[in-house]
Amino acid sequence: MPRLIALLFLLTPAALPAVDKTATIGLNVEVLPACQAGSISGSGVSFGTLDFGTHLRIDNLLTRVGQPGAGALRVNCQQNIPYRVLINAGHSGTTNNRQMVGPTSAVLTYNLYTGADYATIWDNSTGVSAIGNGQDQWLPIYARVPAQSAPPPGSYSDTLTVTVSW
Repeated sequence: MPRLIALLFLLTPAALPAVDKTATIGLNVEVLPACQAGSISGSGVSFGTLDFGTHLRIDNLLTRVGQPGAGALRVNCQQNIPYRVLINAGHSGTTNNRQMVGPTSAVLTYNLYTGADYATIWDNSTGVSAIGNGQDQWLPIYARVPAQSAPPPGSYSDTLTVTVSW
């Protein structure tokens, strides 16, 4: 019988020590900003160009309303995120009297407004405020060039900085 017990111990596998293996796992997440604005182009973020067209004279009021890709401002903020859009003064240095510059530094006066009633100038302090809905929100710019004395012929332009804050 003792031989049988000894034989059983020999046939029973010895307790093996536990083996631990470790490895790593990579984790990644990208958190997007709460808001996006404009469209991305090769030169950065843009809202397009608000074009008043070609005219022989500026003896009548010119009005334009920005459209998607042509002067309207695209803002896309997450649901319930408040945001504000400001537009600086451009060349003139004052939002009350914006100016496009043309040949020989001649200027054409114009301005931008927040609504179709042209009552409130779109400035760089109050601007336009809204609440994000998770979708593209297009904010039209209402623009006017008042009747002016005959400017020198040529192209007139201004470049404005749009700031979206949330």
